[in-house]
Amino acid sequence: MKIHDARSWEREAACAGTDPRLWFGEDDVRESGSDAHRRRENAKAICRTCPVLTDCLVDELLRPHPEQHGIRGATTPGERARILARWRAAGLVPGHASPANADALRALLGEEPRQRTA
Repeated sequence: MKIHDARSWEREAACAGTDPRLWFGEDDVRESGSDAHRRRENAKAICRTCPVLTDCLVDELLRPHPEQHGIRGATTPGERARILARWRAAGLVPGHASPANADALRALLGEEPRQRTA
């Protein structure tokens, strides 16, 4: 098992160094539905090759929903909201608050907890 300190995984991400517009769209530019769909699918394709996809998804799921933006962990904000809603409905994560425990989220996603360096 790799040992990670907080957010060191970002250096290993497949998206490191890519244009942020792929993940978040362009500021102040309204995309057509087909352009937005194509951009999101291209971003997700890169995510699916990423060695730290789960780290990215967990990091985003720990944020309050209004702070979640763009493609993270091969998911859109709406997809992440649906994941959390299913887990909340099943009593696996707290009601309307953000999940507080990264290791619990990793377990729900079928991954082992990470050991963190001090």
